[in-house]
Amino acid sequence: MRKRLYLIGLGPGDPELLTLKALRLIRTLPVLFYPKEEGRPSLALSIAGPHIPEAKRLEALPLFTGKDEAERERARREAAGRIREVLAEVGEGGYLVLGDPGLYGSPYHLLPHLEGLEVEVVPGLSAHQLAAARSRRPLAMGDGGFAVLSGLALLRQKVDLKAIQAFQSVFIYKAKDPQALARLFPDREALVYRRLGFPGDPSLEGLPPSEVKEWDYWTLLGLW
Repeated sequence: MRKRLYLIGLGPGDPELLTLKALRLIRTLPVLFYPKEEGRPSLALSIAGPHIPEAKRLEALPLFTGKDEAERERARREAAGRIREVLAEVGEGGYLVLGDPGLYGSPYHLLPHLEGLEVEVVPGLSAHQLAAARSRRPLAMGDGGFAVLSGLALLRQKVDLKAIQAFQSVFIYKAKDPQALARLFPDREALVYRRLGFPGDPSLEGLPPSEVKEWDYWTLLGLW
């Protein structure tokens, strides 16, 4: 029996922004895996939830994030082992991933532990695409380009700021201090987005950094 895992990109949060392929897989695969979040409902499950049939088999897997590398690796091995067990039984399954799996998608860390399984990545819409659309600003036009960066790397001064100036727009994920990040680019218009499109969560859409009082891991800073 073929054993295949789909990494299913769910888009930035709005259940209506899933791709048709993601929707089909969510509805037809025999099992869906999702990251278990301690003390709160799974964001991935809440986004996909409106499209999941009632009888669908759901398997919670441990999160493999955090500062302790040994703990992260333990959680990855545990998650991969559970995936192997379930797929040996049912053949195919999908792992629900926020946004696009290829953009800061932690399930990619599972791949070294899933050798021998077929893995297909199903792309999803990214938060910076939705942010630009909501603000009616282009990602890039003509000969221009855009850049996607981690706010954590910028605050640690691990990025060449001069090289970034060549891009028409810049999007900073994990913008935990958008005011400090915006000060690195004084000649650009800066807009803050937080939990953009998340179901049931109050979101910020295109506010100047000076008006933002709270931020978290899901904060995005757009620069034009």
